[in-house]
Amino acid sequence: MAISNPPTTLSANDARVLNALFDPETLPSSVAKSKDASAIDNTLPPHPNIAASELSTLEAQQNDIVRRISTSSSIQEIDAAITELDRIVEEHPNYASAYINRAMLLRMKLESQLTAAQHIFTRSTSEVQPLFTNLSRAIHLSLPFSSPTAPVSEYQAKILRTAYSHRAYLYLKAAETGASLQGLEKSELEELASKDFAGAARYGDEVAREMSVRTNPYAKMCGAIVRNALKEEMSAEA
Repeated sequence: MAISNPPTTLSANDARVLNALFDPETLPSSVAKSKDASAIDNTLPPHPNIAASELSTLEAQQNDIVRRISTSSSIQEIDAAITELDRIVEEHPNYASAYINRAMLLRMKLESQLTAAQHIFTRSTSEVQPLFTNLSRAIHLSLPFSSPTAPVSEYQAKILRTAYSHRAYLYLKAAETGASLQGLEKSELEELASKDFAGAARYGDEVAREMSVRTNPYAKMCGAIVRNALKEEMSAEA
């Protein structure tokens, strides 16, 4: 679906050109690959290194841990859940889902300590960095080893959608709040967010697919250039 633009007096053709800059359907980028069925192969086993029976047991264990936590949980309860996930990660370092849930709990812990005027990037780097470390590890473990374009199982695709989207949100939040993250400028953070949204889109997240276009700094720049050019053209004709 195209992202709507403000009402203008542009010709139908000019409006169509401008709108195409922000339409995921028309961009010849990696975002379009979200509809590439070859990215997911339902015949593959859920996990390349963990047997299905063991994976089922791990899923049950971590789901039990996560379900005990809510927005009303105390820091002590969240810490206890994180400790349990630490144990799972230590015993099963290739189990990507545990890294995603640990990142989620770490973020919940940070957010539970914020005042109304604060955001997670007002916390210290040592508190924020583990979010990125865990999500990056989950992505690394779930991507195909043979080739970046090789297909993954539906289970791996779900992990990748979740991890990419969460990390993209964090990059976007850092950009919007003007946070100093890894010495990156706002445009660089937006570009990282756009790439991660595109990663989530490749594995089936259609909301992330549109967000990738919205946050793409090059698309924004092109849109601004086209708008200015069209305005100048209309002014000259007036």
